[in-house]
Amino acid sequence: MPPNVILIMTDQQRADSLGCTGNPVVQSPQLDALAARGAVFRNHFTPHQICSPSRSTLFSGLYARHHGLTRNGVALPEELPLITHDLKTAGYRTHGAGKFHFQPILAGPEHAMPDSNAFWDLPQSEGWTGPFYGFDTVDILIGESVSATEGGHYANWLRDTAPGAAALYLPEHALEPGPADLDEVWKSAIPADLHYNTWITGRACRFLQEQDGKQPFFLFVSYPDPHHPFSPPAPWCDMYDPQQVPAPALAADELAAMPSYILDGDREEAAGSYVDFLRNPGPPREQGFMQTTRRFSEASLRQAIAHTYGMVSMIDDCIGRLLAQLQAQGLAQDTLILFTSDHGELLGDHGLIRKGPSPYRPLLHVPLVMAGPGVAPGPRRGLTSHLDLRATLLEHLGLAAQDTDGVSFQAMLAAPDAEGRGKLYAEYHPRTRMDTYNQTLLTEDWRITIYPENPDWGEMFHLASDPGEHINLFFSPDHANEKQRLAEQMTCEFPPAPQAGGPSLATY
Repeated sequence: MPPNVILIMTDQQRADSLGCTGNPVVQSPQLDALAARGAVFRNHFTPHQICSPSRSTLFSGLYARHHGLTRNGVALPEELPLITHDLKTAGYRTHGAGKFHFQPILAGPEHAMPDSNAFWDLPQSEGWTGPFYGFDTVDILIGESVSATEGGHYANWLRDTAPGAAALYLPEHALEPGPADLDEVWKSAIPADLHYNTWITGRACRFLQEQDGKQPFFLFVSYPDPHHPFSPPAPWCDMYDPQQVPAPALAADELAAMPSYILDGDREEAAGSYVDFLRNPGPPREQGFMQTTRRFSEASLRQAIAHTYGMVSMIDDCIGRLLAQLQAQGLAQDTLILFTSDHGELLGDHGLIRKGPSPYRPLLHVPLVMAGPGVAPGPRRGLTSHLDLRATLLEHLGLAAQDTDGVSFQAMLAAPDAEGRGKLYAEYHPRTRMDTYNQTLLTEDWRITIYPENPDWGEMFHLASDPGEHINLFFSPDHANEKQRLAEQMTCEFPPAPQAGGPSLATY
């Protein structure tokens, strides 16, 4: 029988946020132990720094321009083949627990989409558990933080289990007042045993308890954190001293040499907070809510980082429960485990927070840990991408290859020194500012980003000498030849596709 597969995913988690990936402060003993017996991919990237496009790329092995979900607010076509369909065809039992985000959260009831809040007011939601995008059954959570209590199985469970507890997620019920200059930071009053991370883990463990080892399974466990708002519950909100977290990496005036929309975005963000947007979305705003940290004190920003670390440690603790259940079922030796995130978070680097159009490394670079049958221990240095995971899993499991945009890195699982990709592409499709559409070519030494709709903008970094991407060389005369070479290569191999994607059904 082929091995079982558990794919654990977080939302908006940087590659450097775990002990096993070099973070000197974060306590992640469960993932560190998993990494010690498996592979840590040091240079794993997503081609899309926004939630839904990245998730859809991981499951389909296609760029967003090909699977159609180019921006949040678009639905993934239900007929599109995904890794879940591949595994079902091969006899796997498929289940998912947590956040999927394959459909717009705010899609209207006429669409009857289970990943939308409106679906859960319809009669057909009663008792519904799937099928859903190749999953036989699902336990769905929609959104994160204050928005996770409106629709989905978790919202129904919380309403039935602890009536009125949903309000405890709100900042006005915080355990103590948050900083006045950064209203996305607070200590959530929701008890940890009612928190969605705990619920997701419980649902995943229940699924494992039902497995008898006679049929292989694919289990997707998807946590909404450490996505902003930065609002973990106790005790995780107090786990880290803000004064002990690493300071963000930034250089003086570095944004002055970057595309002007980055600084312009502060004006839009000043119009209202992200929490206000979740409560009353209003007109569409650009994805990611990127803004500078100029209005935030150092203490407030450090508190956001400390809370992010707390969310990471809470998830790590949940993963410990999951792995203990797997061990108790006698399935640990026969299960391939993957841990990753859909995209990263700026978290103060470059003087920016959250995410946005610019494909900085903290957004595209995500963790990937794999352990289980056929995976040799040790770090992997080669470039790998979410785009490649479907092809890699199919080859590793001995299943028929499918036509995707990715390339299998299965050779790296058994041989830590095997080579990865020579390059990878990334792409951002905007929601409101169409001139921020951009394409990126990333190699071991260079990252170049072009804006086909605005030739006055561009980004180019020599990663060999500037790994932190602080010195934009795009308009440097001394680097004109290199820029032309890389730009022409990208235009030839990955031509612009600013109009790609399906129709927008909702703001997000």
